[in-house]
Amino acid sequence: MKKLLAFFTVFIIIFFNGCSKEEKFGLEQFVDRINKNYNMEYSTSDFLLGKNQREENCLFYEQGNSMIVLILNSENLITGTGLLITDDNDIQEYINQFCRISSIITNSDYTKQSEIFEQCGINVNNIKKTDSNWIITVGKYKYSVVCNNYSITLFCERV
Repeated sequence: MKKLLAFFTVFIIIFFNGCSKEEKFGLEQFVDRINKNYNMEYSTSDFLLGKNQREENCLFYEQGNSMIVLILNSENLITGTGLLITDDNDIQEYINQFCRISSIITNSDYTKQSEIFEQCGINVNNIKKTDSNWIITVGKYKYSVVCNNYSITLFCERV
């Protein structure tokens, strides 16, 4: 009876681990997911490795007047993302782009992520090239907006 109980316990542990959703993943999985979900054409080779002010590894992807930042932990798994914008002509499109990126990071769909942005005030009415910033935590993620006269930066990080 003890052997049978031990067998079922091990089976259940393995089964539940196999069914759990992957919360942390690397660059290759990020690129695969965003390309598949949003018909994008990102390539892992286009991301450049660097460090941020806290000496954390980051991946940078420059695209026109914007730059995507993927924040990595010590195991090089993605823990957050950022989008730096230097051109404020089409802020809505940049918000849409950030919504796509952060939906991959948070493992939610675009509609749900868009609703979170609206609740947090991440919208065209609030984001302008003026000195302002705010931070809002929703569930396991912290959303930050930093605006100044030169750029707008949107962040989504796992808390």
